[in-house]
Amino acid sequence: MPIPVQFVQQQQMIMQQQAMMNPQMQQAQYRQKGAMGMNLNQVPQQNAQPVQHHPSFSLYVGNLPSSVYDLDLFQFFRKQGFFPKSAKVMFDNTPRQSLNFGYVNFANQEDADKCAAELNNVQFQNKQLVVSRKKDKDFNSKANVIARNLPKELNQQDLHSTFSEFGKIISCKLEVYQTGESRGFGYIQYEQEEQADKAIAAMNSKDLHGKKIEVGKHSKKDERGETEGKYTNLYVQNLPASYTKADFENLFKEFGDINSIQLNEKSAGTGFISFKSHLSAKAAIEGIHMKKHLDGQAVLVNPHISRKENDVHHGEKFNQPITRLQKAAFKSNIFVSFVPREVSMEDLKKVFSEAGNIASIREKEPRPFPDGSKPNHSNYYVLYDDVPSAQKCIQLFDQSNPFQRGTKNLRVDFWQPVQDRQQEQ
Repeated sequence: MPIPVQFVQQQQMIMQQQAMMNPQMQQAQYRQKGAMGMNLNQVPQQNAQPVQHHPSFSLYVGNLPSSVYDLDLFQFFRKQGFFPKSAKVMFDNTPRQSLNFGYVNFANQEDADKCAAELNNVQFQNKQLVVSRKKDKDFNSKANVIARNLPKELNQQDLHSTFSEFGKIISCKLEVYQTGESRGFGYIQYEQEEQADKAIAAMNSKDLHGKKIEVGKHSKKDERGETEGKYTNLYVQNLPASYTKADFENLFKEFGDINSIQLNEKSAGTGFISFKSHLSAKAAIEGIHMKKHLDGQAVLVNPHISRKENDVHHGEKFNQPITRLQKAAFKSNIFVSFVPREVSMEDLKKVFSEAGNIASIREKEPRPFPDGSKPNHSNYYVLYDDVPSAQKCIQLFDQSNPFQRGTKNLRVDFWQPVQDRQQEQ
């Protein structure tokens, strides 16, 4: 007997209204749709459409931990004594990563205002939240201030208190490491430009806890600069195994004065180089990265960041097999499983070059069995020059056996960081 259309529509509406969910809850609802005869090809997308926010009753919540989902945010606000109608954490669908901000919706303006006043700067999983009635795009960019060289002992509440005397603060954010330690700079968003100017005039070069702080107007370009840093240290991959320290230095000396240079003894074909200036390091990346080929492999050059700095951006150890800080490059990185052990790297490169130009190939040894024996296959990372080539590779070789060896077909797919794979499970 067919299910009435009205019933299906009613059930769809109920499920759509249940916004406070984590991925496991979504999967349960997805299975429920199948049981009701709904189209399973319509895969639920948590953030496919932006949530509608009432201009007065919706609060912007920034600086969220990457591990937080809708239900976590909703329950946190309830534990603080507030009762929102709904909560939504925003995600970037490709790759699926938290954008570290979201929205909490209230039934009336009074509750929203009270929540913003009391919970701005509140601690949540070792992070201080930014809670505001306005979204970033509504802020007056000319009223945005950045404070640098801040004392390490200064917390976000101290920063807010220090700058609140100059006018109404819409949001205040102190940048911190994963450990909660201050990174030494923060942002203060005022309501009016005159208030920001007043704060800059009074606080720039002022002594604060024994440190002379720098205060000025902030722009998105400044924020990128603070996040990316004026790097001078580089990490280099795909150097020939026979390369000496002198060879390494000769490869880079044309770009500027070098402070130090070191080949990595623990990982053959890799090394570190430190320039005296950021411009020299930047020129080295532009001149060599994926443009210089040695022994058939494209040399990869990227800024080298400390583990602490990396935690700010990734929230995990920096353990990517082919280090490419440029986000878009991950999309052309392929992971190949079940390659027969008798197939050499050169054989693999020759076959996979049919899809496009290969920048780099690296083998990843599979884990041995409990008895110490090794599987009869290997895994490889294949980095293409562009995304279309990577896509073509998957189309040509996934679930195929181009070498006519072994009992398993190849598994070919885009490589993903561990964090992304865990979020999808």
